[in-house]
Amino acid sequence: GLALWSPRVADDDPLAAAARARTKLRRDEEGRRLLYVALTRAEDRLYICGWRGSNRPSADSWYELIRQGLTGLGEPMAFDCRPELGEGGWVGEGLLFVQPQTGAPESDKDRPRGTQPIEKPFDPWARSLPRPERQPPRPLSPSRLGEDPPVLAPLGESGDQRFRRGRLIHRLLQTLPDLPGEQRAVAAKRFLDRRAAEMPAAARAEIAAETLRLLADPAFADLFGPGSRAEAPIVGELPGGMVISGQIDRLLVSQSRVLIVDFKTNRPAPRSPSETAQPYLRQMAAYRAALGKIYPGKSIRCALLWTEEPQLMELPESLLSGLSP
Repeated sequence: GLALWSPRVADDDPLAAAARARTKLRRDEEGRRLLYVALTRAEDRLYICGWRGSNRPSADSWYELIRQGLTGLGEPMAFDCRPELGEGGWVGEGLLFVQPQTGAPESDKDRPRGTQPIEKPFDPWARSLPRPERQPPRPLSPSRLGEDPPVLAPLGESGDQRFRRGRLIHRLLQTLPDLPGEQRAVAAKRFLDRRAAEMPAAARAEIAAETLRLLADPAFADLFGPGSRAEAPIVGELPGGMVISGQIDRLLVSQSRVLIVDFKTNRPAPRSPSETAQPYLRQMAAYRAALGKIYPGKSIRCALLWTEEPQLMELPESLLSGLSP
């Protein structure tokens, strides 16, 4: 009654090999039944063609099964379909198998209305190639809408620790809000002890304390409370046909408003929203424009959470309105 896992044929033991053989047999039997149905639907003529790339088709493919069956029965023949199909027609060799008709053929008068044979040349569209399909725009990540902001040198003084610290806070802010408040401190310590064991205990305690203080701040209770989402994917088309595809670190949608929060790590936090790097502002403006189409009639608020502090900074609408893509 247990599942049997064998990722490769080379790993099969006798039990797995027998189970794999039974599965292949059932698949092949069903495939041959479908082939029989396909072959017996033709009334007068049946054309069998195949296409392949650099590899030969499998011996179990319908084409190979039919070719093997007709070998010795069919007569070799050359064919040239260019007069009917134009210069793009097929030219090659194949097998012709003819079975004499012993029953009386149906007359046109016996055919149901609407099935009379149509004898006219091909329409021009049948001889022409289809027009190229319109290529959709390649989705662009909102974080790549402009030049990258300056980053802290990872090899400078305490640079590696800043990177490490930012990533740890990011992960805590992603996972801790899903836990009851009384369990967060224990979970944060357990996570940091396991993932950041190389850091001094005082540094781990400081990260946990700052993160928990932010989560407990009443001003941000809704952001990290029930109904908010972490790592929310977003895909949208902006005015002008630009398609964006990204992931919002924290999203809160209520009856009247939408709050978008993106975590920023490893970079010194600016003192005010006006000093925020332009790529960050363009990224949030793109999120704001996309969610404005998804949630018309709701006010859209944007904020950046600087995990190095940590500090939550709301971006005023006046700062983003002129940056929408």
